[in-house]
Amino acid sequence: MDKYVENIKGNLKNPLFIACLVGMALMVIGVFLPVYKVSFLGISQSVNYFSNDGKLADGIWIILLAIAMLGIHAFDKAKFACIPALLSLALLIHFYMDIKDTIGSSFGSFGIGFYVMIIGTIVAGVCSVLVSQKK
Repeated sequence: MDKYVENIKGNLKNPLFIACLVGMALMVIGVFLPVYKVSFLGISQSVNYFSNDGKLADGIWIILLAIAMLGIHAFDKAKFACIPALLSLALLIHFYMDIKDTIGSSFGSFGIGFYVMIIGTIVAGVCSVLVSQKK
């Protein structure tokens, strides 16, 4: 266990790894922010990606994938951290397509949470690959 903590501590000296951690944090934070805002007849409602009518939504997978990326870095296998990033990106693209097909753009718009998750996923994935290239 100490070896894995030491791997993380050793990577904290690398600015690319810190950027990767920021990306992972953005992935998690974005889940709790409004991802879509629906406006109809002057009434607006925003939804997040964590809960949907009291049930867990797909955002839990984004959180678990961010934790998996951190675990992969702890095992010092940074190049494999792009796999959870790609899975996270696929979930977000699926969400985008599902919203566009179901609701369309006439009733609402994507919120800050969606963009924060996209940016965080891309930053975490790209920086993970770059961290593995520097070693």
